[in-house]
Amino acid sequence: MENKFTGTLLGAAIGDSLGMMVEELPIDEVIEFYGEPVKDLTVPHPSSPSYFLRPGENTSEFDIVMLVAKSIIDRKMIDIKDIIEKYIQWFESSEIHTYVDPHFLLAIQSILEGQDIENNGSTVDHALPSIPIGLYHYKNPYLAVEAAKAVCMLTTRNEYVLDVASAICVAISELSQEKFYLPDENEYFIKHLKNFTFKNETKHYLNKVINLLKEDADYEKAINELGNGSFVLEAFSQALFIFLKTPHDTENVIIKAANSYGYYGGDTDSIALIAGALAGCYNGEEMIPERWKEGLLKKEYIIDTAKKLFEVALH
Repeated sequence: MENKFTGTLLGAAIGDSLGMMVEELPIDEVIEFYGEPVKDLTVPHPSSPSYFLRPGENTSEFDIVMLVAKSIIDRKMIDIKDIIEKYIQWFESSEIHTYVDPHFLLAIQSILEGQDIENNGSTVDHALPSIPIGLYHYKNPYLAVEAAKAVCMLTTRNEYVLDVASAICVAISELSQEKFYLPDENEYFIKHLKNFTFKNETKHYLNKVINLLKEDADYEKAINELGNGSFVLEAFSQALFIFLKTPHDTENVIIKAANSYGYYGGDTDSIALIAGALAGCYNGEEMIPERWKEGLLKKEYIIDTAKKLFEVALH
């Protein structure tokens, strides 16, 4: 089980780091600069929003995942007050917040000033805390959903975000326990996730994923049908499709997710972060290529965090 926790966080980190290299770039610019779709952790494209990061470094989106994981480890529970404190410390730090949704930062500013949070943050960033929460509550997806919603509501009241956060933490919880045999049970798996969502539009996107998988659609068609932007339903459904298309092949999942830019660019780091977390959880750490693990700048810290989170989740 520990290798599932480590696989989840390493998969998310690698997906984020690989995807940030080409975020928002169309395919022709990627090929012109790299010569082929990106497959290794190297310098970000000069036109990427994360152009100033080093190879193997992570964006603020992965920071959000780690902040919540660290809080769970420190408090040995889901402690909303502690998560708020960690958010504020992160917000006030001198480090640059690398292209995180402005609404996420504005929400933390509102917390700091004692103001109400608005519901206009609809990007996938707000749903990312559900990844470590799904690991922590891996034995009980219902508890995971309630905790994920509570934490995500610190930065948004958007119902699509809450739906996706629920689906992500349930997916992580169930995949860590190997409750589904994929791809044979892809449709059953998605229908299970639908049971934890409420908005019709969320269910519509999940149905589209089922239909694309049934017809063995290619990645280009999935981008056209689902979208690949930062809107929470687009990014999550795209990541879910890519994961379920080759669920046993972590390397292929992360490469396809990081290169999900299409002809006009996309939120490739978020899509690859989620897809990498799902594949890493399902297949474990050992299925992640060594070249990627060695290329991560914070590899040891991420592995240590995963091990500590596993120890907390056991008790």
